[in-house]
This record gives sequence, structure tokens and C-alpha cells, in this order.
Amino acid sequence: MKGFLIALTSIVLVISGTLPLLASAQSTTGTNTSGTLSTTGTNTSGGLLNPLGTTDLEALVLKILAFIIRIGAIVVVFMLVYVGFLFVTARGEPAKLTMAKTALLWTIVGALILLGSQAIALGIQATVNAISAGT
Repeated sequence: MKGFLIALTSIVLVISGTLPLLASAQSTTGTNTSGTLSTTGTNTSGGLLNPLGTTDLEALVLKILAFIIRIGAIVVVFMLVYVGFLFVTARGEPAKLTMAKTALLWTIVGALILLGSQAIALGIQATVNAISAGT
């Protein structure tokens, strides 16, 4: 049963991670014919096409963090379902209930870390912006 849950979670994560990438692979606007780096459109001249759509480190880090939070939220939902399954199958046995409670605790801790990471990133971003504006 545990192997089935791991396989199911892996399949869902792969599908949920690749479908948005495939959908965003479509051309948005314009055509790059200048031979330089372009952030939008299609590349017909041999120049580089930026697949990330960003040109600065700050936006790149925020995009990566947003992607990790999306994947992490899916994992948290699946873990909550799994913890519920553990509680149901425990049937009052103290050892299994303890295992289910521990799994619930760490699932909640993981969810809080996931939510806290966004707050920490925004705090660091505001601090760096304030420091760079002062100099």
C-alpha cells in the first residue's frame, strides 16, 4: 500500500509539474529577429530566447519559490489524505495512533515551513530593496 501511495504521488507530481510548463511553452507576443536575448515571443534568427521570462535575479528567485510552493502545497494535501488514512486504519491501536499523530504533526510543520518561506523571502526582498535604495 505504501509503494502504491508513493507511485501515485510521484505520478501526480510529474503531471502537475509538466502540464503548466507545456501550456506556457506557447508563443505569447512578437518575434525575435534581432539575434539578441528576448523575453517573449518566438526565436527565428538564432538569438537566445529566455524561457524564464525574467532578466533579473530577484524575479527568478521569486518564480522558483512560487513553483516550489505550488508543488509543496500538492504534497501537503496528499500527506493530509495519507494521515487521515493512517488514523482510520489505526482502529484504536496505541502504536498506530502514535504513528498517525506524529505524521500529522510533521505534515503541519512542513506546511508551516512552506508558508513561512514565502514570508521570509518577501522580508528579505524588502530589506534588500530598502538597503539598496539608501545607498
